[in-house]
Amino acid sequence: MKSIDIILTVISAICTLASIIGAYRSNKYSNQSKQLNIYANTNAALIETKNIISTLTELLKLANNRKRGTSLLIEIRKHGEMIRDSINKIRDTLPANDVKEINNILNTQEIKIDHYINSFVTGAILVSDKLELDDDFNLCHQKFCDIQVFIKAKLENLNNK
Repeated sequence: MKSIDIILTVISAICTLASIIGAYRSNKYSNQSKQLNIYANTNAALIETKNIISTLTELLKLANNRKRGTSLLIEIRKHGEMIRDSINKIRDTLPANDVKEINNILNTQEIKIDHYINSFVTGAILVSDKLELDDDFNLCHQKFCDIQVFIKAKLENLNNK
């Protein structure tokens, strides 16, 4: 009976060791998967910042255009909604700490970007049926460029990991 007990103990030890190795590999794979997911989401956020900057350029073109009235209002609202949707996608995809940093960039004493973008969505940005962009527009553009630099730095950091 003692030899059977020894054999069972050895088999039990081998099974325990195999379980430990499997758990280690599973944990390692899980961590790599999380890092890859964060990298992909950060890359998606970078694409959204590029979309925002491109949309701001389109708004600048609209300001230099002589178009007025309802068609101008519709285009401005469309662009404002696109920017707002992109901001929401960025906030949805990035980790909480990064979203906090982005909110700090967007909302300063100088300008509240969410409020400014909403003025495009509502059409309140129009003055006498004309889009007139001021220093707030340039500041808004700079804030999104700052976010783009922040996200690029995060991507480089994640890439090194």
